[in-house]
Amino acid sequence: MSSPVLHRPDLSGPDLPDSETVHAARTFLRHIAGRYPVKETVLFGSRARGTHDADSDVDLAVILNGPAGWRYPIAGEMAEIAFTVMLETGILVQAVPLWEDEFDRPETFSNPGLIAAIKRDGVRL
Repeated sequence: MSSPVLHRPDLSGPDLPDSETVHAARTFLRHIAGRYPVKETVLFGSRARGTHDADSDVDLAVILNGPAGWRYPIAGEMAEIAFTVMLETGILVQAVPLWEDEFDRPETFSNPGLIAAIKRDGVRL
């Protein structure tokens, strides 16, 4: 099942996030490549909306293939990777692992409002 269309589907057009945001996000994605069954990654929050300041983190929804799994170990591993990315880029990445079923059916997730915000503001990377 494919994810519903995001309001802002990709990194193109006049609403392109700033280069520092894109660099930090892509650096994080390089670090997690091959470690997790990533279906897609979505930038959301203030950096996706263009309302961030210099200290804002980069919020990333990392959509994973397969059935929902144990979130906390993966979130912990991603937080460690995010710290490494912060040392490299100066920008903190806040990754939220979500499984495809949760993203497609927000009512199955503990915070459906978060998924609604991701879909509203999200920019697919």
